Amino acid sequence: MTSIDAKLARISSELKAHIADDSGVPKNIRRGAVDAINLLVNSNKSLDLRISSAINILADLSDDTNLPMESWSIIMHILSDLEITLKEVTHS
Repeated sequence: MTSIDAKLARISSELKAHIADDSGVPKNIRRGAVDAINLLVNSNKSLDLRISSAINILADLSDDTNLPMESWSIIMHILSDLEITLKEVTHS
């Protein structure tokens, strides 16, 4: 497992624990988080496509008016990590 794969696995588990499995988060946001997780762990697609697609999903979720503030903070942190990871992938 490469360091990028390990980072994506960590990000996916953080997203799962704090958003996808949190019953206090609206269902549509949990569903979007699951979609982002599935993209990140899908090794059949290129890394840059997986990461950028997950970024797009999470960016859309961050604009949802029903998103709890603590979930928004987590999504913003994850978005930051994904953007850094995308730069690492595209500049290597």
